[in-house]
Amino acid sequence: METETKMNSIVIRNIVNNAFNKRIQERTRRRDVVYPRAIYYKLAQDYSGESLVKIGKAVDKDHATVIHGLKLFENVINPLWEKDYHRKYLKLQQHMDTKMKMQVKRLDPDRFYKEKYRVKLLQNKQMYNFTRGCLDKMESMGHKFTNVLRNKLDNIVDDKQFKDDN
Repeated sequence: METETKMNSIVIRNIVNNAFNKRIQERTRRRDVVYPRAIYYKLAQDYSGESLVKIGKAVDKDHATVIHGLKLFENVINPLWEKDYHRKYLKLQQHMDTKMKMQVKRLDPDRFYKEKYRVKLLQNKQMYNFTRGCLDKMESMGHKFTNVLRNKLDNIVDDKQFKDDN
């Protein structure tokens, strides 16, 4: 069973409002409100899965305004033009990712831990292969402790010592 992990556009709007200390649903064309609103459009599009109409409705705008705001985000809010807004967007994106992970953890802990430990196992496999490569290089150079280190590595990897004795 795949657990749905989407956020509501109202929640995203409130996160953006708090981050910028502005009310992005306010009817104004001031840059200090328009740019955070464009960031909201991008975050809502990425994290809510809602239609542009619904995303716009959360800030009293129509879908065409949302499209325009997304274009504004792509063209202006980038590291070249608006560094501060882009930096703030990246922080919000990181915050949203964390919120999504916690939501998955709460709703489907099996899925959360399965993914978490899958990544850890892949990292351990890479570390093991790297260490084996280093030991092979040491052996080719005639290092006298290579066999001792190889035995230690094999003992660490040996999973028989971690099995229950039932």
